[in-house]
Amino acid sequence: MKYLSSILFLLALVPIQSQAADSKGHFAIWGKGNKSCHSYNISRNTDEEQRFKDYIMGYLTAFNVQMPETYRVAGHMNLNEILSWLDDYCELKPIMAFEQSLADFIIENHDKRMKKSPSRYQR
Repeated sequence: MKYLSSILFLLALVPIQSQAADSKGHFAIWGKGNKSCHSYNISRNTDEEQRFKDYIMGYLTAFNVQMPETYRVAGHMNLNEILSWLDDYCELKPIMAFEQSLADFIIENHDKRMKKSPSRYQR
């Protein structure tokens, strides 16, 4: 019995990799990520554009926070460069979910990500 409680205690300390979806790999998509690339395309230069920008910045920030060795997944790209990438992507794939366009952006740019803060005042 003494050993069993020790084993249970040690197992409680072992980090368990969590799955960020349900058992079938599905997850809820909130906000503009639930729209299509076509919706993004027609939003450019309209009042809706800012909502997509806010979604993009939130999505990428959440990725930065959650992923190891990732300070900035977009590397040295600024928002306008990211938007240009998304413009090209969504022009080619208008029926794609907007959230998927960001997932593909991350996949394409992951190797170019900034792993550490360039500043000595890190966050």
